[in-house]
Amino acid sequence: MISIITPTYNRANLLPNMIESVQRQTYGNWELIIVDDGSTDNTEEVIQTYLTDQRIQYIKKQNSGATHTRNIGAGLAKGTFLTFLDSDDEAYTGWLETISKILDDDTAIACCGAIRKLPDGQLVKEEPWLYRFFGEEIKVKFTCGSLFIKKELFDELGGYDVQLKSNQHTDLGYRLLDYLRTSKLKKRFTNECLIQINIHGGARIRTNWNQVSEGSLQFIEKHYDFLKRNKSVKHISDIYSVIAFSNYKMKKRQQSLHFLLKSIRHNPSNVRNYLKIIKYGVL
Repeated sequence: MISIITPTYNRANLLPNMIESVQRQTYGNWELIIVDDGSTDNTEEVIQTYLTDQRIQYIKKQNSGATHTRNIGAGLAKGTFLTFLDSDDEAYTGWLETISKILDDDTAIACCGAIRKLPDGQLVKEEPWLYRFFGEEIKVKFTCGSLFIKKELFDELGGYDVQLKSNQHTDLGYRLLDYLRTSKLKKRFTNECLIQINIHGGARIRTNWNQVSEGSLQFIEKHYDFLKRNKSVKHISDIYSVIAFSNYKMKKRQQSLHFLLKSIRHNPSNVRNYLKIIKYGVL
């Protein structure tokens, strides 16, 4: 069985679309665990109509954030594999059936692509990305709905890091890859885009610039040595660039330039960063 974990907070208007997309799956051996992170809207009322489906569970708790909420849901899961689907996203009908065909006893993780729907209706295709990991080329995608992970492995790794303010999915992905360096378990993927990530005007971590900045800094401090050992200096540069941009959006000129220079030092060939010096220097 595949367990789908959905954290939610004040998204009563969006939840039905997500739930019904799961119910339309052509593969039926699933459970959907919706963990309500203390919603103050009518989420509980909306969900009641779906609880006649015995595969759907609903748990409401005090607010503690999406990361802790995902871990709570994973702790309740009975499936062999876990995946996490956000309450404002949706799955295409062949999502679980396609993935089930590449899951077996020796699978640690499996990944699929996604379609990102922008506020203007534009659809952007995102296949698993090619990653060079200690000399091995693999295709992975760590975002919600794209990553399926063996539950016993998720538990062994301690789940999501609740201390991080952002980058929680990538952090889990890096810990997975590090673990799998010495494991016989397999990494599998399909390029098919099987879920839709809906970008809208509601609250999301990626537009909370302080949270993005602090979380990215936590992430780079946690994984810097790992990235250096893997010769991923471009990724280090990209993360520092994200921190610089976040500080720019918060009108913190000195911090923005400080992290932009760190980005340049790790990847001097990125011409765009030199142009940003002018932009960030004249907030």
